[in-house]
Amino acid sequence: MVEERVNSFGSRPIMLRLGSNEHRRALASYLSALLGAKATQEDRDSYERNLDTHRSLLSEMERHSKRLERMVSLRNQTDRLEQGVESIRNALGEPGFKVLRDISHKDAERVRAAALEVRKSLERANKGSQSLLIQLCWPLIRGTREREPAAAMQEVRLASSKLHLQDILQPPTAADLSQWHEFVSQVLDLCGSIDQVHAYFSSLAQLQEADSLEEITRHHIQLTEQAAENSLALWQDWLRIQPAKLSAQARRILGDYSAVLELITGAQQQDRRVESGLMRRYYELFPKVADVLPCWAVTSLSARGRLPLEAATFDLLVIDEASQCDIASALPLLYRSKRAVIIGDPQQLGHISALRPDKDQQLLTGHGLEDNFLSWSYSAHSLFDLASSVCNSEDIVALRDHHRSHAGIIGFSNEYFYDGKLRIATDYKRLRIDSRNEPAIRWLNLKGHTSRPPTGGGAVNEEEAQAVVKEIKRLLRQGYGGSIGVVSPFRAQANRIRDILSQNGDLTQQLIANDCLIDTVHRFQGDERDLMIFSPAVAQGITTNALRFLSGNGTLFNVAITRARSTLIVVGDKSAAASSGVDYLERFVNYVDDLAQATGSLEASPMLELGAEYPIVSRPERVSDWERYFYKALYRAGHRPIPQYTVDQYDLDFALIVGANHRLDIEVDGERYHRNWDGELCRRDQIRNQRLMELGWDVMRFWVYEIRDDLERCIARVNDWVAKHNAP
Repeated sequence: MVEERVNSFGSRPIMLRLGSNEHRRALASYLSALLGAKATQEDRDSYERNLDTHRSLLSEMERHSKRLERMVSLRNQTDRLEQGVESIRNALGEPGFKVLRDISHKDAERVRAAALEVRKSLERANKGSQSLLIQLCWPLIRGTREREPAAAMQEVRLASSKLHLQDILQPPTAADLSQWHEFVSQVLDLCGSIDQVHAYFSSLAQLQEADSLEEITRHHIQLTEQAAENSLALWQDWLRIQPAKLSAQARRILGDYSAVLELITGAQQQDRRVESGLMRRYYELFPKVADVLPCWAVTSLSARGRLPLEAATFDLLVIDEASQCDIASALPLLYRSKRAVIIGDPQQLGHISALRPDKDQQLLTGHGLEDNFLSWSYSAHSLFDLASSVCNSEDIVALRDHHRSHAGIIGFSNEYFYDGKLRIATDYKRLRIDSRNEPAIRWLNLKGHTSRPPTGGGAVNEEEAQAVVKEIKRLLRQGYGGSIGVVSPFRAQANRIRDILSQNGDLTQQLIANDCLIDTVHRFQGDERDLMIFSPAVAQGITTNALRFLSGNGTLFNVAITRARSTLIVVGDKSAAASSGVDYLERFVNYVDDLAQATGSLEASPMLELGAEYPIVSRPERVSDWERYFYKALYRAGHRPIPQYTVDQYDLDFALIVGANHRLDIEVDGERYHRNWDGELCRRDQIRNQRLMELGWDVMRFWVYEIRDDLERCIARVNDWVAKHNAP
């Protein structure tokens, strides 16, 4: 699968497959074609043009990243400053706070200077703080010194009156100098508060003027599409000019290697001494060939006899599906490599061990490995388990962006198996959806009877198998053009469905055209289809052992339902699944019901009159006070926003719909005083915005700070959008 995907990007493979004689012949043929190819000047010119474009796009992406960093930094800075002025707002109330907001820096400095002059004159009027010479002369200057504070205070009163601070500042009427000192401290504290308020509003203005996340997301989409298109062209150009980059020595090495491959594949019936000599030459040449053509694919079982057993032959080893790989099989590959990247998912199927746990423990104990090497247990641990236990935490990279499935499909696994940590970044334009008016997961409910097959364990449900075949026929009759898969946790059930289909010979060509695969979950690991049909075979008559098998294999279910890209159809007895005692299956039934209900409420009427007060919604716990406040303000402005409007996997704070085609998602940022708007939150919002834009929505985000302190501008932005889309 990996080899096919990598090599599908160009006309010539870059990942070369080692393995059977068939692969050897294909490799020899490729090398001959490579040595016989010639790069044209047009190929070189195209490569240089696309390389220049690539560099330009990289520079633009760097500028784009800085724009995003600046916006995030401004948001977090504004949040911190707003927290700082909250106590000032509470102490003075909104009227007093607005007074401070409207004071200019120049006027605030005048008040500060006057207060400092009062403090200076108070110090001069205090005999005890003067020098000995001044104290000796005190009778002569006392009157003048004691009149100075009053004169200086007059300037403070004048400035305070001009700035309407008389309700905030109350100068002392008594001649007690200690009261005057306290008053001066209050004035200077107030000037500090003015500075804080100004800093907050300055930061808020910068945040409002900065590129919005929606603008940045739109630009990101454009850059990504341009980069993807140019990268593909650049890659194909690079492949075309590759023959021109081969030195004479490299060409000779590849020619010898190709000849050896041809001789080996034809030497099976010859003298074994001849074959032995060819293999010795094969092993001698391979490291030199790997220096010229560095990317190779091989299964762990095929490495023996295809790769020389020499330490550190490869710079980097990448092992995919490592949760299905046992430790012993990987050791020869690890020996041949300098570094390794282990890729796997602990929530998917593990390797199947023929070694019983008790025998495994005996071997560990017998070789003195029980104390320090339990993590190397063959039966209990996969290669992924071992790697995750021996590497440093900073060396673990979580692949969180999910690109395969519709959000409705991956949503259950995300919550149940992955703690909601996946970010769903699926490009919906790639999905082959069979019905736009149906949820991504549909349950075809039917009663049936499950029995234990006579040939062994497991479960089979005849009614369910017949219903699966009927659904496949329906899809084919309607001309569904996507790939189709059928999966069941029980081999007997998968076999029964396959047998029924095989009796319909007229469907064979259509099934081939739709790349139809019917098998157990283990066969589908690492594979996928546009549309998957899941047959759980859970119904009346299912054995306790079968239910125990399902309960103990949640990863099996996770793999089964996440093979679908666009549509998952479950065929079975919903009530039996809901009362099966299998926790994940019972929760999945509820999830499918909730998904169907949410999908049915997507098309709320845009003309719905909800009233001037924020209406009753299904999830009131998610509604912030600022959403209620903004709803009322929008309503007063003549708009009719719809709260908690569901689109795909998202609940919009407000939907505003104009005409038949213009839709605006209004989001109110609610992350006040909790945490920085960090890279994770930003990334999730970018993915969300991108998905909504793909669905034809405009997105407008309002920070709670601007709703609170610049509501008029917020309403004006919505007015402008409505006016633009109402224009004839």
